[in-house]
This record gives sequence, C-alpha cells and structure tokens, in this order.
Amino acid sequence: MSFLPDDYQAPKASNYYLKLVEGENKIRVMSKPIFGWIDWKDNKPMRFRMDQKPLKAVDPKKAIRHFWAFVVFNYNNEQIQIFEVTQASIRKSLEALCRDKDWGSPYGYDLKIMKTGEGVNTEYAINPIPHKPTDSYLVSCFNERPCNLNALFTNEDPFSPEWTVNHLTKLADVADELEPVKKEVVEAPKKDKILPFKDEKITQEQVKKLTGLFSEMPDTFVDQVHEFMKKQNIASYQEMTTATYERVMKQALVEKAKQTVVEGKIE
Repeated sequence: MSFLPDDYQAPKASNYYLKLVEGENKIRVMSKPIFGWIDWKDNKPMRFRMDQKPLKAVDPKKAIRHFWAFVVFNYNNEQIQIFEVTQASIRKSLEALCRDKDWGSPYGYDLKIMKTGEGVNTEYAINPIPHKPTDSYLVSCFNERPCNLNALFTNEDPFSPEWTVNHLTKLADVADELEPVKKEVVEAPKKDKILPFKDEKITQEQVKKLTGLFSEMPDTFVDQVHEFMKKQNIASYQEMTTATYERVMKQALVEKAKQTVVEGKIE
C-alpha cells in the first residue's frame, strides 16, 4: 500500500489575480471590463477612472499606465480571478478580436495567451479557440466567488463578502453577445454604389428547432431576442439569416446552461 493514494493531488493555492505564466495561459472572459489608469505609491497600486487620470506619476521613474480589468476563469488552476491588463499588445489583440465579425466580444469563446521571454523581452500572443457555450461549471464558479471590480478604484478588496448584490460585477450578459451581425459590403466595379452581402435565410427545420428551444427558455431571454430582431429589422424567425441564427442559438444554449446551474442549486 503506497503512502499516497493514486488519485492524490495537492490543493491549489487560492489567488484572486491572474498572473500570466511562461507558456500557455487558457482563460474564459466572464465579465465586462472596467477601464482606468494605474499609478504606484510605496509599491502599492492606485487606480483611477478614465476621466480622473493624475497629471503626473508619484514616482517619475514609473509612468502612469492605462489598464483594463475583468473577471476570468483561469483553466490552469481552475479559479475565478481578476485579469488586470496593462500590456498594450494584449489590449490591442483583444480589441482586434472584438472588432472582427467572425469572433466578436470574447464571452463566447476561450482564449489562449502565450507568454514568452522575460523582462523587457517578454512577448504575448493571443489565440482564440472556436466558439462554444460557457460551461455550467464555469458559471457555478463565477457565482461562488462574487466580485466587485469597481472596488479596485477605492483600493478595497473586490472579493470581500461585505459587498451587496448591487455592487457585484455581473456575469457577461447574453444581450452583450447578441451584437448586430455586421453585413459585409463590396464596391461594384465601375459603379458608385455598395452592394450588401446577402446571407441565406434559415430553413423551416431550423425555425422549428429555434421555437422549440425558446419554449424552454425564460421569457426575459426570449424578449431580449425579440428586441434584438426588432433592431435588425427581422420581422419573423423565417427571415433570420443563418449567421444570426447561429449566434442566437449559441446564446440560447448558454442561457439554458445557466438555468440548469440555478435549478441544481435550488434542488
């Protein structure tokens, strides 16, 4: 009989902030970001909102830096953490993904951040992983470790149990992912007009699948979809394009997973 069980694993230390390690860092973005400026005093961070940037740094040798901060699930240690991004290369890569119609906001797919080098020679590369619904386990982890991102601006503990529900950072909303599907346009040769890209309409079978899934969804979600369709001038499910259909179905499955987690807790 061995001293340790075959399936023994040492418990992983709890860390509330994501620190990128050498090599691969796989994450899932779980919340909207906050933006601001960060300065340092006595080796402690001081964060300011976008419209409150200090005129000069406390330490002339340390420039005031722009930062993003958002909640992520870190697959490497299976924890909900705050990812504070000050690296311009990471911010630019994320911004490019958000503006890319094939990817959009990073709530519907995982990210792999590759870190190489050290010190001033450190480099980062971001690789998105194909879209898939947020796993219910990640949603459960998010709910079990509530966070108030805005506490960063007052140098308070974002994970303090004293925060009320009104203060807590929300899980990335389904409506945030139902962004309008931008239509491609091409210039017709030798003509001064733009031709819209025409996407195929969904089939009757897809309409049936959509309505069947909606019958199992909360009214609030269905209302969000209808509002989204109204903004896109989509009068009925039959007029929905395949691109829009795929995006709506993906978010419906995410919402359904969230409902499953909630129902499991109630039981």
